[in-house]
Amino acid sequence: MKEKAKNIFLIFLCLMFIGYLLGTGIYDLVNTKDLHSVNIDGCVEILEIEHSINGLIPVGTDHYYLGFDEDGNSAFLIKASKRWYSKNFNEQGDSNTPGGLDITVLAKKVSDFDVREELLSRVSQLEGSGVVFSVSPEYSLEIDYKIRAMEKLALLVLGGIIAFIVFKISRSDTEVSGTVKKITLVVSIVFLILLLKVLI
Repeated sequence: MKEKAKNIFLIFLCLMFIGYLLGTGIYDLVNTKDLHSVNIDGCVEILEIEHSINGLIPVGTDHYYLGFDEDGNSAFLIKASKRWYSKNFNEQGDSNTPGGLDITVLAKKVSDFDVREELLSRVSQLEGSGVVFSVSPEYSLEIDYKIRAMEKLALLVLGGIIAFIVFKISRSDTEVSGTVKKITLVVSIVFLILLLKVLI
């Protein structure tokens, strides 16, 4: 009875995770309500968050930037990679594109409470400067939202491939070939890498 309850619970967790990946992945791709087109004349990094496993193994870094539109005297929070920043802005934080960089990005609420509070604390220093946030600073404009959404969907596909391989192996009476083992290992490694990127 306990074993059956345990299996039901595991199946429930798997279905919840699949639903999360499918729901959030597709929603981010079709969500037009939270899309914003902004012009960035200047941009500076205001927060860097390093992610690690047990504080030992680094698994990624989030960079938050404060972007400015001089014409509209507005500001907004941006979540993007360091590579994106160095490609589009110089050392002084000015846009490399004449007239400013035009982007269309998805606004998403910063899910981590501590990170959100730290960002709000830092942007609060702009109060009284006349700068207006075109999007609430509780939300960050995510540059690579399409890539993250596709990673979630790819995770589902890879998970299905792994499940299929395991099922076929468990039903096979013959010894598993070296090629199948290598394919399974590669797919599993890619799956774990994507899983870490989705979870952080």
